[in-house]
Amino acid sequence: MKAKKRKRIGVINGILVLLLSVLSLGIGLATIILYRENVKWMQGMFIAMAIYLVLAIIFLVINWWDALSTNHELEAVRKIAYSDKMTDLENRRAYDEYISLLNERIIAGDIDEHLLVMMMDVNGLKKTNDIFGHIVGDELLIGSAECIIKAFGAYGRCFRAGGDEFIVIAVMEPEIFEKRKNELINNLAKWQGSRINGIEISIGKVNLSEYPGVTMEELIDIADRRMYEDKQHYYASQLSVTEDSKVDVNRLKFADDFSLTKYTMPIIQQMAEVIPGGFFIYREDAKREILYLNRKVLDIYGCETRDEFMELTGGTFQGMVHPEDFDEIQKSIDMQIDDENGDGMDHVIYRIIRKDGAVRTVDDYGHFSHSDDYGDIYYVFINDISIHNCNESAVREI
Repeated sequence: MKAKKRKRIGVINGILVLLLSVLSLGIGLATIILYRENVKWMQGMFIAMAIYLVLAIIFLVINWWDALSTNHELEAVRKIAYSDKMTDLENRRAYDEYISLLNERIIAGDIDEHLLVMMMDVNGLKKTNDIFGHIVGDELLIGSAECIIKAFGAYGRCFRAGGDEFIVIAVMEPEIFEKRKNELINNLAKWQGSRINGIEISIGKVNLSEYPGVTMEELIDIADRRMYEDKQHYYASQLSVTEDSKVDVNRLKFADDFSLTKYTMPIIQQMAEVIPGGFFIYREDAKREILYLNRKVLDIYGCETRDEFMELTGGTFQGMVHPEDFDEIQKSIDMQIDDENGDGMDHVIYRIIRKDGAVRTVDDYGHFSHSDDYGDIYYVFINDISIHNCNESAVREI
C-alpha cells in the first residue's frame, strides 16, 4: 500500500510539474506579446497567473505532506528497530550505538564528569518463570521498566540490554541520583500488576568521575560487578533460619522462617547452580567444614571436580583462604556478625591460591545462621574480582 501511494504521488507531481511548465511558458509568451504589441489580454493573463499560483501551492502542499509522511514512517521504523517490544525501553542495538558515541566523546574530551552508568537486574525472575510461568515473569519485566523510565527517563536514556538486564546512562548530580534511586525502589515496592505485587531489583552504579579516562566498556564492567555484588547480598539475605532458644539469640535476631535441613539442602543446591557467582555453605565450628559448594566455586579455584577442590583446601573454609589472610578476615567476620546493630551479614575481601598456584582476590558476602540438622553455619557468596583489584594483597573490611 505504501509503495502504491508513493507511486500515485509521483504521478501527480509529474502532472503538476508539466502543467506548471506549460503555464510558465504561456505566461512568458503573453508577457512578450503584451510588451511588444500592447494587446489588451490582461484579464486572461491574470487568470493564467492565478491558476499557476494555485497549482504551485498544490504542488508544494503535496510534497510537504509526502515529506512529513515519510518522516513519520521513518520514525516508526526507527522506533521498531531501536525499541524493546515488551517494555518500550531502548533495545540492545540502540544501547550499542550509544556506547560507541559516548566512547568517541570520551576520546575527544567532550563528556560530562557526572555521567553515570546504572546496571539493574530483576531479582527472582528465573524462579518466577519456573514456578508461575513466563507470563508472570514478563509482568515483572514490564513493571520494572515502567518504574525505571518514571524515575530516570527525564534524566538520561533507559535500555533493556537483554533478559532481565536494564541499563540507565544519564548525567546527574549525586544528590539527584540518590533521590531518583529511592523513588525507583519505592515505586518498585509499591508496583502492582495483575499477578505481581512488588518488585525487587539489584543495582550497581558507577560515575565517570570515579574513573576518569576509562572507556564506556570499562565503566559498564564496574557497574555490572557492583550490581552482582548487590545481587549476592540479596540472595544471601534470603537464607536464614527460625529462632531457637538453645542458640545464641544475638546471632538469630535476623532470622526468618527458612531453615536449612537435610530436606531443604537439595533445594538450596538446585538454586545455587543457577545464581550468579560462587556459593558455598560451611559449618561454623573449629574445623569450619565445607558442607556444599556450587560449580562456580570450582571454577574460581581452578578445579575440575569436587575431589580436586577438597584436596586443595582440605575441605574447610580456612583452607580456602590464603594462609596470610585468614586470621585477619576471620577476626573481621566475627566482629561484623557480633555487632549488635548488624543483620547477621559480613563482607570481606581476601586472597586465595588456585590449583594452578595463581593468587587471586575474591569478594565474600556471608550470612551467619543456625540449623537443627547442621548446627551453626555460614551461607557465603564469592566472586573473583582480581581483574578489578590491582592490589591483590589487599584485605579489607567493608
